[in-house]
Amino acid sequence: ENLKTIMSEWWEEFLSEDVNLESFSTEVSELMKTYQLNQDQQRMFQSIKTGRNLFLSDDLTDEDIIWNIGVVGVNGKHRGDFKFYRKTVIERLRQFEEAEKRYQWHSGKWSPEAMRVLIGQWTVGAMVVVPHNESLDNGSPMIYTKEWYEHMPLRKDLPEDFWSFRASVVYALMARSICKSYPMATQKGLVSLADMTDFDWDKYDMDQKMRHSDIQAVIPNKLRRMISINPDDRMKEQLQDFGNLAKKYGFVMYDTLEEAEIGEAGVLPPKEQIPTWVGGSLQVDIKDCLKHLFRCEPDALKLMEEVYADMEAKNEILHPEFMQKAP
Repeated sequence: ENLKTIMSEWWEEFLSEDVNLESFSTEVSELMKTYQLNQDQQRMFQSIKTGRNLFLSDDLTDEDIIWNIGVVGVNGKHRGDFKFYRKTVIERLRQFEEAEKRYQWHSGKWSPEAMRVLIGQWTVGAMVVVPHNESLDNGSPMIYTKEWYEHMPLRKDLPEDFWSFRASVVYALMARSICKSYPMATQKGLVSLADMTDFDWDKYDMDQKMRHSDIQAVIPNKLRRMISINPDDRMKEQLQDFGNLAKKYGFVMYDTLEEAEIGEAGVLPPKEQIPTWVGGSLQVDIKDCLKHLFRCEPDALKLMEEVYADMEAKNEILHPEFMQKAP
């Protein structure tokens, strides 16, 4: 009965009758449960599926629509104005062809080359999502990064497509796998914690990052809060230059993890749940993290196992000291 509430006058503009989980196919209903859509979000999904003249791609999947409904509502800004919320979701869905053109969001597949890069990144603590590790405030999956480039040559000595491949191909594939494996990544957004102690301006390609700075507007990937610790003076100056823009997009910096724990007391998990490579005490098995990432993609999981084994056999996995394995 709770799901069969009377529609507001607003929803009557878009739906001929109210919806509940029984209104959808078994497959869609299961997606609704997986992504924990509330009734207004279910109404929005139905109004988009049955809407006319929305000019949306025929390749859009039901899951894509659900992801974008979630991402737009992450900060709750639109939820009081559902007309604007729906309009914003549709605008994002119209970016689907751009997401496909630039990032192969729909058609892209994990290749051995891309998987090798991902494993190389995660095993040195770059952009790792740890299973069952969430923010305290609303259960956002956490993503942890140790900015460490000791093993890399200078940027000028790298192949031309080194950073662009990581930014435009590997990141997009990883983001899509996160959407599938961590349902709350789209519904509640991601929270990142990055240790900048060993960041190297001569090795990292900041220009490449700026060229893809709009990626979150194109694909359903939402970092709602980005917490950095141990920044250098140049990073602090950049944050000041961003001013209100930094605040709007959730960028914050702290000199130490201890300061971050105080400043983000309602967000960051306790230190024993923060991985060793960003200053916490949690020992993590990265291969288990990779298995969880690909738990909804059998082909990608099989490829990961094969590439991981090959990299281990060739001693290509670095195992730096700060990446302690779980006992």
